[in-house]
Amino acid sequence: MRDQFAGSQKGELDRSSFRPDAAAWAAMALHALHEDPDIIAACCRGLVAAQRSDGRVSQIAERPQTYWPTALALMAWCSVGGFEEAIQRGSEFLLGHTGQHWEKKPGSAFGHDPSIQGWPWIEETHSWVEPTALAILALQACGHGDHPRVAEGVRMLLDRQLANGGWNYGNTTVFGATLLPAPESTGIALCALASHTSPGTVAPSLAYLQDSVVTIRSPLSLAWSLFGLSAWSAAPRQGCQWLLECLERQERYGAFSTVLRAQLVVAWATAGDLRRLLNA
Repeated sequence: MRDQFAGSQKGELDRSSFRPDAAAWAAMALHALHEDPDIIAACCRGLVAAQRSDGRVSQIAERPQTYWPTALALMAWCSVGGFEEAIQRGSEFLLGHTGQHWEKKPGSAFGHDPSIQGWPWIEETHSWVEPTALAILALQACGHGDHPRVAEGVRMLLDRQLANGGWNYGNTTVFGATLLPAPESTGIALCALASHTSPGTVAPSLAYLQDSVVTIRSPLSLAWSLFGLSAWSAAPRQGCQWLLECLERQERYGAFSTVLRAQLVVAWATAGDLRRLLNA
């Protein structure tokens, strides 16, 4: 796994297109592998170059409202170290921004409380589970784990937890029907909530993910499932073997994207302990 990923990234850096999410995950994966520091620095410098004056890092340069990769950039800079100015500007941006929120109205079609502030995928839209969890992880890594905005984000995630355990993109019920959980959403929420709430609060979600991960071999779901379980010291012993099995599926389905391969590498190199890589 080490040689396959590190070798592929040298070619990725020569491409004209630049994706902040891919650069951030590549930097974290290479750092976890203790690989070439020049490549890692190049990824992080690319993120600095993509950072706007207000601190945000947008996925699409021509669409500054797509600022969700700001959290990933912070995670990469914090794990690698040496990018204090960029970290300060990025963390100040996240602390000063939220999604659109409103008071819950009687007879609302949705079960969650839309007034609790988190973070959105795109500016001026509602807050959802995954970007909120990424922001919490990033801000904790930056030393802002006790900030009121992080506490509000934690409250939002707990409000979006499904009654029987787990999370999806961010709705609990719609028109009275309970929605189903998703392993990747559950894993990212559990990873973010570690050290912010008690085990009993998330026990049904841990049970759901422990049952589900046994059969998961898709990269996004498997990596985040292991990140989430490891954050609560509940990682399965077979996790590393499952990661290798997942990578082998590229022979049948084609190469995974840089983001997916990097997530698998981070999970493999850290035994699922993403928070340790982030020093969170």
